[in-house]
Amino acid sequence: MTPSAFIKPIPSSVAIFGASGHIGGPMARFLRFHAPHIRLRLISSSADKLGELRQQHPGAEVVLANYFDQSSLDAAMVGIQGVFVITTSLLDERPAMSNLVAALRKSGALIHMIRITGIQPDTNPKRIPKALRDFGLGLEIQHPIARQILDDADMPVTYLNCGASFMDNYLRMAGMIHEGLLCWHDRRVPYLDPREIGEAAARLLLSDDSRHVGQFYTLNNGESGLRPSEVAQMLSGMLGRTIAHDGSREGLFRFFQPLIDAGLAPASVPEYLWNFFEYENANEHVWVPNKFLETLLGRKPNTLRAWLMEHLHHFGDVTRPALIREAPTAGAASIDGVWDCTVATPMGKEPNELTVRSTPDGRLEGEMKSVRTGTSLPLQDGKFNGNVFTWTMQMLEPIKLTLKVEVQVNGNQLAGHAKAGMMGKTAIEGIRRA
Repeated sequence: MTPSAFIKPIPSSVAIFGASGHIGGPMARFLRFHAPHIRLRLISSSADKLGELRQQHPGAEVVLANYFDQSSLDAAMVGIQGVFVITTSLLDERPAMSNLVAALRKSGALIHMIRITGIQPDTNPKRIPKALRDFGLGLEIQHPIARQILDDADMPVTYLNCGASFMDNYLRMAGMIHEGLLCWHDRRVPYLDPREIGEAAARLLLSDDSRHVGQFYTLNNGESGLRPSEVAQMLSGMLGRTIAHDGSREGLFRFFQPLIDAGLAPASVPEYLWNFFEYENANEHVWVPNKFLETLLGRKPNTLRAWLMEHLHHFGDVTRPALIREAPTAGAASIDGVWDCTVATPMGKEPNELTVRSTPDGRLEGEMKSVRTGTSLPLQDGKFNGNVFTWTMQMLEPIKLTLKVEVQVNGNQLAGHAKAGMMGKTAIEGIRRA
């Protein structure tokens, strides 16, 4: 319970900038489900996206506004008590945030602002390489400017600093990965699921604890960082084929050249990104895993492995891992190993790690572990008939259930279902890990 001395009002109206994006969209869905009484105003700077927003979020107000159009900002902030602020990476923050401050002061209703940043915490600006300072429009230059403007204006702001790489950045590389190659600078970084950033922002706005106001929270999923070369190895095991990695400067430029030729990226972006990645690589020690996001969500954040399993269909067809010897077609030993599995649920496919080993007398031992939450359920009463395997698992949370599992193994793939009493069957699919 929040001490009475630190109580703040919970906003009854919330505006979300970038509502069609990968953070603002999940935030809007969370608020509509968990706080339907809140008046929700979704803001987009693209007129083409307004219709889609209205369709995806019925009941929410959808408006067009731009950080550089003062009149549109003034109209968008009228009556708004809570606001979520996010900007694109190459935005000039000084006029943008100055205009937003003017609109919020004119409205006079603001209780709490959440501002997304992406900078190395407490880094001396003198350490930023000259090439990045000269470019001038990157996160490490512009986001400190935004923070200074909002702080100088005494805005009631909480900064959510994304001290990690977004997991869905790999979707931008899906075509390349489909062809068996990942070209990306091999620096070590933590990861974040953007959906959970949106949920974190929503939870902070819904909190009545005033001590969050004025804070600067750096977010990551609590796991040690990974290099893209390690991610390529992970994908190789999941897809059952080799995904090569190229961490060279030339590889990065080759990746961007088609985008530049098609007018989808400025010609200056690859050079800027390479310099930015070199800067990150030289300062990787500042990205220390922490549990703030876990505490705020009330559960363990998503892992990159779980996210990749959920989105594996974007990266190509799954085949049998070539480095695994062909498994026996029958017998208890044909299921031995570690399996990357997905279980279909009403909330989407949940990634799980299934570990199975057979005993000399033909019994099955092991566990099924949720990759997202870390919860493990031991396998009980395991049996087999040819290549069909059955076992039960006792689930205690969120409700007590006995799960009856039946899967069929075909080489290094398995498929089947779990049955939970009157709740019916849910599909299970899995690939044996190399």
